[in-house]
Amino acid sequence: MPSFSIPFKIFFFFLFFASSHAFSSKTIPSREAEALLKWKASLPSNTQTLLSSLWGGRNHCNWTGITCNNAGSVTNMTLREFELKLSGKLHNLNFFYFPNLITLDLRNNSLYGSIPSYIGNLSNLNFLALSHNNFSGNTPLEFGLLKSLYTISLRYNSISGSIPRDIGRLSTISHIYFMRNNLTGPIPIEIS
Repeated sequence: MPSFSIPFKIFFFFLFFASSHAFSSKTIPSREAEALLKWKASLPSNTQTLLSSLWGGRNHCNWTGITCNNAGSVTNMTLREFELKLSGKLHNLNFFYFPNLITLDLRNNSLYGSIPSYIGNLSNLNFLALSHNNFSGNTPLEFGLLKSLYTISLRYNSISGSIPRDIGRLSTISHIYFMRNNLTGPIPIEIS
């Protein structure tokens, strides 16, 4: 077995790391498209049919409700108020694959279940609107990880529990809409 010097090993590791990093960043748009299609496939058949009519073609950046940046990465997902209303859960929408998402607007639909904790992976999210749905369960503590968030709207759902204190510690937050839920406890002092 050949013996490699330490500098060569470091160079090889750096070359491998750099090439794999470059490769992975080039595949962000394809991962996003796959994640959207996987989520669509997990939804009830009427919602799958609706999204199939809105999401035609191979380029996800041309799908209704999806906006991308110049690199082809999703920055805006606005799927609200469609005639048939989207129904289903968010659990199969893998937020990890949307590193450049700035706006997530799913209001006025019939989405249900709990809001997944991994929504905290959306580190660039500015605007989150999940109001007028049927979400239940507790407010995810991971909302406190959304350091770029300036608006969060969860009104008119069936969310229970207390409001996480960390939401009030977000330096960019300016609009919080939680009314018409089943929340308990005081409003955290950090929010005021």
